[in-house]
Amino acid sequence: MSQDLLHRFSFFAAPIRGQWVRLDSVLDELLARQDYPPSVKVLLSEMMAAVSLMADGIKFQGAVALQSRGSGPVTTALAECRDQELLRGIARWEGTIPDSYNQQTSAEDPTTHYGELTDLIGEGRMAITLTPSRHAQGGAMDLNSYQGVVSLERGSLAENLETYFANSEQLPTRLFFAFSRDTVTGLLLQRLPAPDNATEVELEYQRALWREIDILASTLRPEELAVLPVETLLRRLFNEHVLTLQPGRPLKFSCTCSRERAQSMLQALPKEEILELLETQGMVDVTCEICGARYEYDQLHTHLIYEADEPPIH
Repeated sequence: MSQDLLHRFSFFAAPIRGQWVRLDSVLDELLARQDYPPSVKVLLSEMMAAVSLMADGIKFQGAVALQSRGSGPVTTALAECRDQELLRGIARWEGTIPDSYNQQTSAEDPTTHYGELTDLIGEGRMAITLTPSRHAQGGAMDLNSYQGVVSLERGSLAENLETYFANSEQLPTRLFFAFSRDTVTGLLLQRLPAPDNATEVELEYQRALWREIDILASTLRPEELAVLPVETLLRRLFNEHVLTLQPGRPLKFSCTCSRERAQSMLQALPKEEILELLETQGMVDVTCEICGARYEYDQLHTHLIYEADEPPIH
């Protein structure tokens, strides 16, 4: 049974929200496409969990993407969640990833780590991008309506995203990820803004409550996050607090490629190059790097691409 689920939860009488996500079959689909080194596999999986959590926390019709580009061994990585349920991702790297980055599992801790994030990405940047759906309510919108830059100054993806939410969104946040046996689990805790009419006493209570939740969350071990069901995990961490856990919402892998997109890509290339390729190979094919789908065009279909105004031949 698929474990690709996201749960929301909340604390009674406190402006603190939480989310828990576990990706299993999604990673099976994603990681089967390329032979990723262990550390790259972990980083990309954490990014997939992160965009799942971020997309769920935003009332937004479209795609939430987390993308990195840098001078390190991992030249680029992309994780995207569309319509709060459809996931895809890819990473590219150059050369051999040094063994020091590939921290393997042990008997005490079955999770896999990637060392320092900056060792993988190097000098570079990471961005959070929100791209509205073409069918978003309200009509046509700027396709790059929002982009936030995540500074890469700390050792892990979770720590850098915590800094981003605290500085850019003014939302104190804790994030935890654990990768084990091609499954990734993520936990997010976030303190929401207090009501405008909150008294100083109420504000101090909420600050104290957040400090307590933060301390309790800090006791979480990666091996617990990686294997425990969400109910057990929350009960173990916050057993003295009243929580409301929402039913799990399923997530799945889904690429955006299509024959129409492949055709548009070919149309954008010089016609002479495509026809020369067709002459030498007898076939033109376009393979999606993300999902591995292959779109083939023989002599007839390739020529029809450049004769769109003429009636199709059956």
